[in-house]
Amino acid sequence: MSHRTALRRGRTVAVAGLITAAAFGLTACNGTGGSTAAPAASAAADNGAGNSTGSGNSTGSGNSTGAGDTTGGSGSAGTPSSKAGDGAAAAAGDGSGRGGDQVARCTTDGMQAGWGAEGGGVPDMKTDQQQTVAVWLKNISGSPCRISGFPGVQIKGTEGTTWDLRRSGQAPQPKVLKPNAHTSFTITLLPGTRADDHKVEPGLVLITPPNEKKHFQLQWPYGGAILDQSGATHPGTFVNPVNVP
Repeated sequence: MSHRTALRRGRTVAVAGLITAAAFGLTACNGTGGSTAAPAASAAADNGAGNSTGSGNSTGSGNSTGAGDTTGGSGSAGTPSSKAGDGAAAAAGDGSGRGGDQVARCTTDGMQAGWGAEGGGVPDMKTDQQQTVAVWLKNISGSPCRISGFPGVQIKGTEGTTWDLRRSGQAPQPKVLKPNAHTSFTITLLPGTRADDHKVEPGLVLITPPNEKKHFQLQWPYGGAILDQSGATHPGTFVNPVNVP
């Protein structure tokens, strides 16, 4: 064999070895990517059907009822807007190394809702100081689901008015809810106590989970009235994101 032929064969073997090593490295990287988890199971309900009542595991009262379509909340924070709009939820993580993009989004059909949770107690509707009330959301789908962003909250007054609450400036925190696990969000509200106040007496409160269109209907259990600042740029009544104390 000539020296030139041996050199050529040596180079060919070296190049083939590099290509094989590169292909192996690519396979190893792609091998950690995963299949997507199955979507969370949905309760049998149409737009007018309701979810079952809330679980006794929650500290709050008030059972949830499914209702029609509304606009869902968004995953972004910032200056409060007049209405919670549609938006993509941020990727969630459960602390175990599994990313939220491998878990289905929490849906209205796969959850229950009710009043009360840690971070929000019974509001004093006889004071003119801001109060906090909490709403819990429970995953009843049977599968883990991810949730992040602002819920939509619409107050329906006993006199027929409606008020879509603005969002706070707090940053949303993503979270994965295991089956039967709870999360919550708070509503900061400013009661109206004076005779000459322009007030809204809540009757029903419609709760739309982030990035959903179907809502829960919750009866307002606390009485009193809220100072009507529905047209204000920075009202004293607003909604905070889920998963944020």
